[in-house]
Amino acid sequence: MHALEIRRHLGRKWWRYALLLGWVVVLQFLALACATRVHADQSTNAAPAMTVPFFQIKAQNSFSSARRYAGTLVAARAADLGFKRGGEVEAIHVDLGDAVVAGDVLARLDDRMLRAEEQRAAADLVLARANLVATQADAQLAANTERRTRSLREKGHVSKQSYDETQLSLRAQLAQVDVAKANVRRAGATLEAARVALAEAQIVAPFSGRIQARYVDEGSQLASGRPLLKLVEDSEMEVHVGLPAATAQNLSIGQSYAVMIQDRIQYLPLRTVLPEVDPATRTVKAVFQLDTSKSRAVAYAVGSVVELEYDELVSSDGFWVPLTALTAADRGLWSVFVVNDDNLIERRLLEVIHTEAERVFVRGTLSEADRVVQTGVQRIVPGQSVIPVPAMQAGLASNKARGEG
Repeated sequence: MHALEIRRHLGRKWWRYALLLGWVVVLQFLALACATRVHADQSTNAAPAMTVPFFQIKAQNSFSSARRYAGTLVAARAADLGFKRGGEVEAIHVDLGDAVVAGDVLARLDDRMLRAEEQRAAADLVLARANLVATQADAQLAANTERRTRSLREKGHVSKQSYDETQLSLRAQLAQVDVAKANVRRAGATLEAARVALAEAQIVAPFSGRIQARYVDEGSQLASGRPLLKLVEDSEMEVHVGLPAATAQNLSIGQSYAVMIQDRIQYLPLRTVLPEVDPATRTVKAVFQLDTSKSRAVAYAVGSVVELEYDELVSSDGFWVPLTALTAADRGLWSVFVVNDDNLIERRLLEVIHTEAERVFVRGTLSEADRVVQTGVQRIVPGQSVIPVPAMQAGLASNKARGEG
């Protein structure tokens, strides 16, 4: 009976025990959660603050931008050489790439006819000179006759008619002398023209250089003025660089500038800046002088692309910061982290003005009093408490730690 009564009593009160058991489980869960949170807070408070290196920025009103402008290596002098007179090419003494010296004979026309004309002109000159000598002798005889006749006339032994005839004969002989002298000069000019024509039957190098092109071969019939060879000067070259007009105004004539030629930096003097703007490129041409005689070991190729390296001063307010200090922000902006007076991290938005290899020139919400985090920006967030250390000291500490390790 007693056992039966106990079962009946439990059947009527089971829901009370179930509710009590549920409350016990809930209380134990809450207690466990509070203990876990307290332990986490204690662990957080116990962890030391992160050390971050910082640097002080300096405001500037301008920056130097290293820029490169492409140009071309050209010969100081280049000429297409041809004959002034037409004819058949008899000989060409040079070929492609040959080095020549000023005054060298490069090619020659068939000049047999010209030599014949020279000989005839020389003979005409000899004849004219001989005629002049004969005419001068006749004039001398006429002068002597006139003098004797005048003496006899004064004594009354010669008529006036005879004396007049003697005078007129002298005048005619003197005129013949003038004609003979003119014939000598004309014959001399003809001979000189024949010699010039003979000289023009060959091509002489006007300056030292190398043969760039050969357009025809021996036996070709050339018209007057048609080019036969192209000669390019290789002792002196020029570098032509197109520059914006504003940049070209900052260059000084005679000053040397760094030019990259065939992977080598050379400092070349600026010879001139042309006044006209190229309508195609909207640039002006700066001409630099390259003296290749000082570096014969280097073979310079005409037409090679070169680069002028020029540090241009740009007026703009801002700061230089290393690339390691930048983090991306919204709407195309960038940001840096700074450590405030409470040693908490704050974010500053920036606009990048100019980029170089390891640093950028920026402007934004920065001041010279800010301590900008230099490296490790991916490990910190705004509001985080840190221990700021000057970047130089942080680097020394890091090196010391690696040495001890």
